[in-house]
Amino acid sequence: MFLNFNYTKTPEMYLADNSTVNYIHGKLDDPQSVIFGYGDELDENYKRLKEQNDSECMRHVKSIRYLEHDNYRRMLEFIESAPFQVVIMGHSCGNSDRTLLNTIFEHPYCVSIKPYYYQIDDKTDNYSELTISINRNFNDPKLMRDRVVCKDFCEPLTGVKPVVMG
Repeated sequence: MFLNFNYTKTPEMYLADNSTVNYIHGKLDDPQSVIFGYGDELDENYKRLKEQNDSECMRHVKSIRYLEHDNYRRMLEFIESAPFQVVIMGHSCGNSDRTLLNTIFEHPYCVSIKPYYYQIDDKTDNYSELTISINRNFNDPKLMRDRVVCKDFCEPLTGVKPVVMG
């Protein structure tokens, strides 16, 4: 299963015949399915947000929006079915998807997490920044160290030039 976070059909060009694409946040050509919003229920501020008793505050919480389609349920069924490796391509692993990523990364069937990183120039890349972001999605630091594939066994994304802010 390819869990697609970017709304486009790009992954379909690269998949094997037996693979499926799960558009976890919807599809660009189906605006009603698109999910934007907050996805960090592990943050202390989330509890305060819930306690405000204001439905409008909760309208764009990703976990609420996931209930409008079966994408999240299909993702859960997949990770519950057999051991799996997570391969990260182009996702920052930032806090906007923290709850979902924690569910996947700390799942008992997750055997490893292999990030593809951006090669910025001959001497620099974003592997360290990416693994720092991955770390924020874990509650168990030992599990993170056990599962994230070390850089020696990872590769840069090819044909992609990152935008360097600064």
